[in-house]
Amino acid sequence: MNTIEGEESMRTPVETYRKLLYLLFALTLSIALAACGGGGGTGAATPEGTGGITAGAATVQGQVSGTVFVAVDNDTNLEAGRSTSAGGLTTFGMTLPTGKSYMFYLFDNGVTGDPSRVFPVYVGTTNVFRITSDANGQTIDLGLVNPDLTGGTATPANNPMECPGVMAGGENRSIPPFLFGAGGTPFTQSLYIPPVLTPASMTSTTDSYDLALREADVEIIPGKLTRIMGFNGLTPGPTIRARVGRQVVMSHSNGLPVTTLGGAPGDVAIHLHGGHVPSSEDGFPTDIIRPGATRSYTYPNNQLPATLWYHDHLMGYTGPHVWFGMAGFYILTDDYEDTLGLPSGAYEIPLVIQDRNFDSTGKLLYTYNRNGETGNTILVNGTIQPYFKVSSRNYRFRVLNGSNMRKYRIALSNGQPFHVLGMEGGLLPAPVKVTSFVLASAERVDIVVDFSSLPVGSSVVLQNSLGSGSTASIMRFDVDRVETDTSQLPLVLRPLEKLSASQAVRTRSFTFSSGMMGMMGSAPWVINGKPFDPNRVDADPKLGTVEIWEFRNMSMMDHPAHPHQTMFQILDINGNPPPPTHAGWKDTVNVPAMGTVRIIMRFADYAGKYVLHCHVLEHEDNAMMARFDVVP
Repeated sequence: MNTIEGEESMRTPVETYRKLLYLLFALTLSIALAACGGGGGTGAATPEGTGGITAGAATVQGQVSGTVFVAVDNDTNLEAGRSTSAGGLTTFGMTLPTGKSYMFYLFDNGVTGDPSRVFPVYVGTTNVFRITSDANGQTIDLGLVNPDLTGGTATPANNPMECPGVMAGGENRSIPPFLFGAGGTPFTQSLYIPPVLTPASMTSTTDSYDLALREADVEIIPGKLTRIMGFNGLTPGPTIRARVGRQVVMSHSNGLPVTTLGGAPGDVAIHLHGGHVPSSEDGFPTDIIRPGATRSYTYPNNQLPATLWYHDHLMGYTGPHVWFGMAGFYILTDDYEDTLGLPSGAYEIPLVIQDRNFDSTGKLLYTYNRNGETGNTILVNGTIQPYFKVSSRNYRFRVLNGSNMRKYRIALSNGQPFHVLGMEGGLLPAPVKVTSFVLASAERVDIVVDFSSLPVGSSVVLQNSLGSGSTASIMRFDVDRVETDTSQLPLVLRPLEKLSASQAVRTRSFTFSSGMMGMMGSAPWVINGKPFDPNRVDADPKLGTVEIWEFRNMSMMDHPAHPHQTMFQILDINGNPPPPTHAGWKDTVNVPAMGTVRIIMRFADYAGKYVLHCHVLEHEDNAMMARFDVVP
């Protein structure tokens, strides 16, 4: 199999049933009502996603009290039509292709750079409208469209769904960034690479680092300042490069205000994601560093080398804290890996991919969406859709999905394959050649890309085929020079200790589901029917033992499951063995909607309290977390 898409490559009757449920749900939302406007023609509307759509066009017309009226293609997130005037009451008309879904936006007072003056057009709870083949040649008259200054939407005098061939297409709350120029033009900024932090002090056994958590103004959008909260005032924070067997002490001084960006508290609890550490050093969500206080974490680094990352883990506020900047790379290496000859130094690049929303001033926008926060602007290392100049040789990229919720399928625009070296837990036994790769939130992949076949002056884009419009492109690689490549891609990387189900002393089951508000209080997301309680122990694996954990997803959303304390191996996904890229050590696994994943892991070295949670950060913040205690 040339293209590896992890869990998405596996299809089961359960998944087929899920798709049927989705289709039935979409059909119940579709509304096809009586005819209106001029041009004649009748007939039943074609449901979205079905065939039978013929090429055609429809005219959308009306009057607006604002100065700009824009149609946006909901599939591409790109502009499909625009009407402008000098102000006052404006009559508009635009021709739009049929067989597509559209969103409409009204600008008030001609202030197109102010998102507070962008009013999506709503009819009830719908702001996405499907224009089918039945609307070919029709005139869809919206009448007078007025902005609601208190509600933040615009309402047409005439209901477009009363026209033939116009249907309700649901709701899309994402405002395309081009409407207020937040993101700018892609591939115009050079990739920022976070600096490697120098130890504040060193002994024969320990490297010590000082990090200050503070708000800072940084230039993410050219010419504008964005307020963030970050480690040493950076987003991403500085990279820590550590060595296996050499202890690291990270001292965090909390310089945040009591209430910080997005209304979040200034308390923090720092977690080394993927770190095999004692319970006291894990950053349990209630182990808080208050504003004005300092706390040190000690990491023994007695684990396989891997791409780890550190981020805030405050109970109830991990989502906004990471969204506003509190995350950084922690790269662990060893002598054996050094001998492999993999690309290194200037040819080994960490890449954290994130999505964010900005207003016209450059301010980060966060909505506390309990289903998961998503953005319409892609950042790599804090840079909006950057370019990166490369030579015609091999590069090693350590890729982290640092988004709160969004999942990515990365691929090169020319279809060129690349090699997967490993995932969260370090190197695989051998490289795996793929043409695309899926990353859920918090997952990492270590890849080698060979640019030697591309001529100087050429470019290739790292794409996201799970995105559309502004989220479909991640970054661009520009080949600008020829260099001698002394690196190599070994046929053998690192031997893998394979855990066997026969070693397990127990199997535990964890069900991820939505909470029933009337029965479970205000917890929208639960594990085993219970919202997170930091004082309740939900599992008690014994130190030194091996267990199998089964994750069952009984919701219609994916849940990337992340247990602290130890790495694990995947036994199966929906009853199927994992693909070769997922056969090594991991710390996060995506549990697909209505799917099941089984993992196996050993609880070694450290007793104490830890957590298991969904790594969609807003699910975690809204109670989808469980405590487990490793007992002696």
